[in-house]
Amino acid sequence: MHEEQFKLWQHANGIWYVLHGRRLRERTSTRTRDRKTAQIFLGRFIAAQGNLTPPHATVGEILAGYRDEHIEDVKGQATMRSNVAALTEHLGTLLPEHLTAEVIKTYNKKRRVGPGTILREIGVLRAALKWAVARKWLAPHLRPEIAGPVKAPPPRDRYLSRDEAVALLAGCREPHVKLFVMLGLMTVARMSAILQAKWSQIDWERRTIDYGLGNGNKRRALVRLNDEIYEALKGAQQIACSDYIVEFRGEPVETVKNGFRAACKRAKIEGVTPHILRHTGATWMASSGVPIQEIAAMLGDTVETTQKVYAKYTPEYQRRAAAALQLGTAM
Repeated sequence: MHEEQFKLWQHANGIWYVLHGRRLRERTSTRTRDRKTAQIFLGRFIAAQGNLTPPHATVGEILAGYRDEHIEDVKGQATMRSNVAALTEHLGTLLPEHLTAEVIKTYNKKRRVGPGTILREIGVLRAALKWAVARKWLAPHLRPEIAGPVKAPPPRDRYLSRDEAVALLAGCREPHVKLFVMLGLMTVARMSAILQAKWSQIDWERRTIDYGLGNGNKRRALVRLNDEIYEALKGAQQIACSDYIVEFRGEPVETVKNGFRAACKRAKIEGVTPHILRHTGATWMASSGVPIQEIAAMLGDTVETTQKVYAKYTPEYQRRAAAALQLGTAM
């Protein structure tokens, strides 16, 4: 490589990156907002021909490097920060070679969270270690094989009754949390899609909201707005202070988990997360006899996936099959 193939670039978040590789398409975080420090990093990076490696990189340094390089490319930025923070708190001072099965089991015990959360965090740890090998921060033979300390939890079948949904909305003290809950129930979109949605994505004449293309297998849809959510959005737009539909004090919202949890507590509803809103809406549609194809279009999922998950809630589910098994005798 030649020096002209490296370039300093500052992201909107203030962090300086080194752009390198073919047509400068790769980027490596300098992990600093100070230009002079970033220039020193650049000089060392060039001298090392793009292989600048912190000596004996700790798990915390690897996690931070992985986070800084990928944070702008993921949809769940708050989740990534939370996962990295938890891993760094308990494992950050260790070297990769210290990540034995016993250490991971101890991590699981100290975290005291559900199996789903632990498995997501371990997934981030694995990805960060793989990234470290690709960036030559870690020799391939030193990358530990990390098994999940718990079994994957069974899929949840929890959804809200209509009475619970009414109680949940009554428990929402903050307007942005209430609007989020309404959008979750009535447009069946994922939390990330709702929180990233802008007013420009609403077609008021056609009464639709286009949540965009999504990311990977997390597809999004163009959704019809019913009268109730349409009027709620109209009211919210009149007092809006930003481009984002769900906002707090004029700023976009990264997560509503705390406000949602508090609303559930006030409504005395247990076992519910923001994702349950999407599942609830889809279940209601299926129970009301809405065709699977139409439900799939609302969800932005394939008909096959929607059929697999929601066919059992439809009024016609196995009706003919059950009728065929009758003997025709009275008991």
